[in-house]
Amino acid sequence: MAEGQVIYPRARRDWQKSREALANGSYSVILIVVGLIAVRPLMVDQILGRADAYSSFNLYDEARRQCDKVLLIDADNSRAWYLLARIHRAQGDADAAYGAFHRATEADPTNVPANFELALMYIEDGQPQQAVPYLDQVRQLESTRAHQPASSGFAYHRAALDMLVLCYEQVGDTTKAEFTREELRVFYPHHTPPGTVQEAQAG
Repeated sequence: MAEGQVIYPRARRDWQKSREALANGSYSVILIVVGLIAVRPLMVDQILGRADAYSSFNLYDEARRQCDKVLLIDADNSRAWYLLARIHRAQGDADAAYGAFHRATEADPTNVPANFELALMYIEDGQPQQAVPYLDQVRQLESTRAHQPASSGFAYHRAALDMLVLCYEQVGDTTKAEFTREELRVFYPHHTPPGTVQEAQAG
C-alpha cells in the first residue's frame, strides 16, 4: 500500500452505494408523484366529460360509474356531485339527489347550477323557504355578470330573481318580494317580473 493511501472498509463503500441508490429512487418517486398531481385535473375532466355524455344519452348507470371514479380520486369534486345529483333526480331518487346537490354546494359554494337546481327541487317540493338561501347565493354570484352572455346559455341571475319573488310571496314576505322586483326592474328593465301581469289584470 502506498504511503498515505486510505483503504475504506468494504461495508462502508456498500453503504454509500445503497444511499445513492435510495436517493435516486426517492427522486424517481417524487417525479412520479408530481407527474400524477399534474395530470390529475386532466384525468378528472376527461372522466366527467364521459359522465356528461353518458347522461345526455340517458345512460345513467354508466354516467354514475364515471362520477364514482372521480369521487374516488377527489371526494370533494363539486362537479361530480352535481352530475350525480342530476342523475339521481332523473331516475326519481329525490333523497339521493338532495344529498348529492348538498355535497356539490358544500364542496364549492360558487357552483351556480348546483345552487339553482337544488333551490328548484325545494320549490317543487313545496319548501320555498329552504330554496331562498340557494337562490340568493346565485343572485350574488351572478350579479356582476348579469348582462354578460351565460356560458350555458341560461340566464341564472334573472331566473334566480324571478324565483326569489315567487318564494318571498309564498312565505308572505311582501317587502322582500317587492325589493326583488325592483332589483329585476333595475337589471332587466324590459323583463316582466313574476306577478306583475296578474296584478295588472286584477287591478
